[in-house]
Amino acid sequence: MKALIIIDMFNADVSKRKDKNKLISNQLKLISTFKKKGHKVILTKGKLGAKANPVMNRLWGDEYAPKKGNKKEKRDKFLWNISIIDALKKTNPDKIISKEAYSAFYNTDLEKYCKKNKVNELYFCGISSGCCVYFSGVDAVYRRIQPFLVTDASTRTTSHSLRCSIALSTTSLIFIFFSPQF
Repeated sequence: MKALIIIDMFNADVSKRKDKNKLISNQLKLISTFKKKGHKVILTKGKLGAKANPVMNRLWGDEYAPKKGNKKEKRDKFLWNISIIDALKKTNPDKIISKEAYSAFYNTDLEKYCKKNKVNELYFCGISSGCCVYFSGVDAVYRRIQPFLVTDASTRTTSHSLRCSIALSTTSLIFIFFSPQF
């Protein structure tokens, strides 16, 4: 069984993207195609109440924590920041994974869900192909699930870093696809 997993299409990240319309459009097409073929669709979002990781905080800072406002305003903004964009939420995915680390497998039930649904191929896309998408793909290999990176439904901060992600992915047994191949 195949499944599509769209990683970290958070409001805070997507709203800053110049290429967001094309990215979202390609992801919506993928969702439609996967659903028509009876395959599962999985989305990830940020996990509320996750214990802070001091190493990750040194690397990234608290990237989703708002700097201004009272306690309630900051909490509301934080919740909006780590939520999945509305365009994807409205698609009625089969599963939403709340994750606290780069990998969608870390401290989640994604592996259990895949095994239960006999998913042996995961098609990955999302906002950061060189970080969360990449680490989730590598972790899929360890779970004997074949990962595929859908490049035209994934992005990075620059086209150069996207090319580097693709090169890195090809050395990690992650196969590369473009949406029209479905």
